[in-house]
Amino acid sequence: MKHRRVVAAIIAGGIALGMAAPAHAQTTDEAFTAAVTKLGIPFAPNTDLPAVGKQVCELLTSSLAANSVNPVPAVRGVVTQLSSRGLDRAQAGSLLKLSVQAYCPQQARFVGR
Repeated sequence: MKHRRVVAAIIAGGIALGMAAPAHAQTTDEAFTAAVTKLGIPFAPNTDLPAVGKQVCELLTSSLAANSVNPVPAVRGVVTQLSSRGLDRAQAGSLLKLSVQAYCPQQARFVGR
């Protein structure tokens, strides 16, 4: 009887330890890179995608500061600039949204969902 309790305690302890193992949490940069890749937004193989996302946020933030009364021209301007770099408008809009979600969520109200 004692033997069964000891075995049960060891098994329960092993299960508890296995369940307590920390899960690998994605960093913001990893999640952003995965999302851009999943959407098939084209970039050169060694492009630093997190740097691109941060640049998009800087561009949006400076455009919004210049157009503080009406944010629509600022958002359209960013999409147009991204489109002029080889992305179609849908890809540019998706990149803008992903960048905002990851790196400048305070601007989310200007780009929709």
